[in-house]
Amino acid sequence: MVGDPVGGGVGAGAGLGAGDDGGGAVRPALAPERATALLEALPNGFALLDAEWRFTWVNEASARLAGSTREAMVGSVVWDALPGAQGSPVEAAWRTAVAQRRETVVEVQASLDPPLWLEVRAWPDGEGLATSTTDVTARHLVREVAERTARRNGLLTRSGAELGGAVGVREASERLAHLVVPALADWCLVSEVDGDEQLARGLTRTAGWWHHDSQRLPLVARLAQETSQVPGPVPSAEGSEVSAERAAARHALQPVLQGRPVVLTRGAGAVLEAAVRSPGARAALAELAPESLVLVPLRGRYGLVGLLACYTERGRPAPDAEDVALVTDLARRGGLAIEAARLRDEQQRLGEALQRSLLTAPPQLPGCEVAVRYVPAAHSAHVGGDWYDAFAQPAGPVVLVIGDVVGHDSRAAADMGQVRGVLRGLGVADDPRPAALLAKVDSAMARLGLDTTATAVVAQLERDERQLARGGALLRWCSAGHLPPLVVPPDGAALVLPGRSGLLLGMEQLTGGSTRTDQEAELPPGSTLLLCTDGLVERRGTPLDSGLEQLRAALEDLRDLPLQQLCDALVRRLLPEHPEDDVALLAVRLHPA
Repeated sequence: MVGDPVGGGVGAGAGLGAGDDGGGAVRPALAPERATALLEALPNGFALLDAEWRFTWVNEASARLAGSTREAMVGSVVWDALPGAQGSPVEAAWRTAVAQRRETVVEVQASLDPPLWLEVRAWPDGEGLATSTTDVTARHLVREVAERTARRNGLLTRSGAELGGAVGVREASERLAHLVVPALADWCLVSEVDGDEQLARGLTRTAGWWHHDSQRLPLVARLAQETSQVPGPVPSAEGSEVSAERAAARHALQPVLQGRPVVLTRGAGAVLEAAVRSPGARAALAELAPESLVLVPLRGRYGLVGLLACYTERGRPAPDAEDVALVTDLARRGGLAIEAARLRDEQQRLGEALQRSLLTAPPQLPGCEVAVRYVPAAHSAHVGGDWYDAFAQPAGPVVLVIGDVVGHDSRAAADMGQVRGVLRGLGVADDPRPAALLAKVDSAMARLGLDTTATAVVAQLERDERQLARGGALLRWCSAGHLPPLVVPPDGAALVLPGRSGLLLGMEQLTGGSTRTDQEAELPPGSTLLLCTDGLVERRGTPLDSGLEQLRAALEDLRDLPLQQLCDALVRRLLPEHPEDDVALLAVRLHPA
């Protein structure tokens, strides 16, 4: 047995007796009383245990750090005196120290009020064990603050990349929700609001949500669909008790109407259930059972754009001041991102409307069906230089046009409108063939000073009496630096029509003109002709021929679909989710007689 369990003194096993100083001289022994006084004066806890795991000596600091008394500990088996140690990292470390005859160190959190972080060291001492316990709470808190700061700075850094790359309000809202959960909340809702007046009336649209538990995500989705974040006016027709609860909820949420965060550290579920009117929303809230809420306005440069509601459940600490500050900072960044996404969405809607106003509806042509598609680039304002056209010439041939003015912006759209207008006007003035028509457009662009270039294919479908009777046609075309036409006959392989491609439109000013020639091909009844711009097939790092082959194979696979469905299927199969280039597509199917 180590130590002096009766007298409370420290025996030689504590390492404070006489000994060799390493040079042959014998150190004077430290009196037991002096050793005991020294250990009692230290702030660290010291204790000795015998081979049966009984405390034989405990200083006052050790008893205090253990949340016990010296009288209760000395003579008791450690697992009886400190039941919380059994099965803990402390027991594992102490048994390792005894079994392997080496020092062990472990850091644990003591279940005291306030909680303490303790560093517990143990080393073999004779047949027993000597232990020291040091309060490292301050060191742990410094490390915890440093780690927390690093996590928060990392979150803010990541938020810049995540929110800045969002396309559209919904994507920006969803990315904000994923930033908040689970770092700062168990689940959250992001709502879109059209200004303070709409918020005061309770008119919000949920745009994004997330829950750290995927099994509970449907509950959040149901709540998002059925409720607003802020209650409207309190209805006077309801009972006084319900109205009082709803009025109290409105009062609790009132600060957000004044542009300030709302922080409810407990009882958030009851407040929210009183605030909402939908039975489905109340049921979802009851199952989600939020304990705390941080509700923060999302503001952009021009006003309120939304709300960020962060919820925590029981078992997670309520948000502290640092949490609220970080949520507020993320909300500021999220508000700017949502506002920018909203402005882009509005710009794209206007741009797309402008683009489509420049692209006329396909004409109804005898003996054939025409389908067109236009898909704007994801990064543009939904305006660009791609266009399609189809019209009949005075003598009867049908002219089909597909073209692409350089650029993906409003300037390209304006240039496209001019080039398209010139080509269409010259094409209906008389009956020029494709090569002659492109040559006339070149000359007109030079004379009018149109400072742009464009690729284009002009094709004529000629149908004499014999072809009309059979349902076929003669295709005559000429290319100005554009992709070739593709044809899929009713009972053969899809083809990329061969032929020479001339210079781009608008190059006459630089080259002095170029010779353009027509190509011809017979199209059997039931054939499908496809003209498209390069955005459908051109991909960064992929040869253009590979893209054309993918288009040809897709056209062959989808040949049996109705023409409108065929166009949609081609777009779905060949375009990425966020296309880098705009796409125009024109398809014609010849009906058999």
